[in-house]
Amino acid sequence: MKRNTAIENLARRTLALLALTIVLAPALASPQTTHATLDASFGTGGRVITNIEGNFDFARGVVVQPGGKIIAAGVALGDRGSDFGLTRYNSDGSLDASFGANGIVTTDFGGSFEGAWSVAIRADGKIVAAGLTSISGVTKFALARYNIDGRLDASFGTGGRVTTGFPGASVANGFCVALQPDGKVVVAGWTNFDGGADFALARYDSAGTLDASFGTGGRVITAFADSQGLAGVFSIALQPDGKIVAAGGAKLDGKYDFTLARYNSNGTLDAGFGTGGRVVTDFGGSDDGAEAVALQQDGKIVAAGFARGVDFALARYNGDGTLDTSFGTGGRVITDFAGFSDTAYAVAVQPDGKIVAAGSAGIINTGFDFALARYNRDGTLDASFGKVTTDFAAGTDQAFAVAVQADGKIVAAGQSDGRRALARYEARSAPTIAVTLTTPTGHDARRRRDDVRLFTEFVKTRRIS
Repeated sequence: MKRNTAIENLARRTLALLALTIVLAPALASPQTTHATLDASFGTGGRVITNIEGNFDFARGVVVQPGGKIIAAGVALGDRGSDFGLTRYNSDGSLDASFGANGIVTTDFGGSFEGAWSVAIRADGKIVAAGLTSISGVTKFALARYNIDGRLDASFGTGGRVTTGFPGASVANGFCVALQPDGKVVVAGWTNFDGGADFALARYDSAGTLDASFGTGGRVITAFADSQGLAGVFSIALQPDGKIVAAGGAKLDGKYDFTLARYNSNGTLDAGFGTGGRVVTDFGGSDDGAEAVALQQDGKIVAAGFARGVDFALARYNGDGTLDTSFGTGGRVITDFAGFSDTAYAVAVQPDGKIVAAGSAGIINTGFDFALARYNRDGTLDASFGKVTTDFAAGTDQAFAVAVQADGKIVAAGQSDGRRALARYEARSAPTIAVTLTTPTGHDARRRRDDVRLFTEFVKTRRIS
């Protein structure tokens, strides 16, 4: 099948920005000074960098265990291809030697390209990671379950692994995972079942077998009318009543918009949400897309992503899918980091109701930096935190995941020029700290650019067919 470049651009804007920025972003002529609310007790000045395979590594999901340890899951690219890559950190940012091999676990599904895009922790402490694997030109959902020490859990699937294709489709990309209280696992992404791209979900029982009570044989595919066959899920959330909220993007009238769907516990669309279970939100201008979704304690739904192709965007919905007009302007909020191409890839709701969005911001003459913003309940920026950007002294730094610790500190995870990167921020605004950064030059900088170019080409030729 011909490559569907439109949905590829929406689904993984990350890769295009990554390759473009690292190649073209100007090197800093001198060390830069920035102000930050980084937690100095974490890593080095609030930052942690981890190399797994040595070529390209990023974290796409992050979760904090009850004891305070941090698990990041993503892609680890080595000379022979890419694998699921998990890392676990102690509360101070050091790798936890009791997990896998000195804090690192990689899992091979036998594919040419595979990676974890999301991670969750069960009540018993076992870890579930979900993503995708590409084997012989067919891409499938991929899941792995791990024991607390990082070993694969042999009671799940086949040796701890599960892969799922969709009949009639050559592509099924899993981007998010959620765990039900009854132990069932929901994974969502998109599939090219109809020749384009549609919302795709699958549900598994606690042993990793497709749940026949969900959709058709455990699978659900949802198309959007007039979507030009281009729609995908990038995040899901489970309501207390068992309903599933999926958020992503769909191409409508020539441009992408925030797109949500809500499903009953059996996989049917919830007719009480939006129009026939679907909601589309336009921010005006060019492309918009939801990259993340979270639920408030009052049942309202918060989606975050990008608007007009260049700014952080959030929308909040009532339980019936209508925009909550008490939030921002008519239910929408747009945040500009005074640069270019800002995207919120992750969102979390704090116990006090404040909303944290994390992603990347294009900073002129620097490249991309971690970007975080915290909002009050009404969508205004929280003056005690506001907007924060964090430079790892690299051309491209991007946060793809965020988690809030029990003590209120905020952990963001992603990548810095092809290396796994994490940062932790104080719960409230800390005294202003001047942080001096240096930029890699010479052989190291060239090697990073080559690694990212290799990874980008690897993904382009194997992920979308």
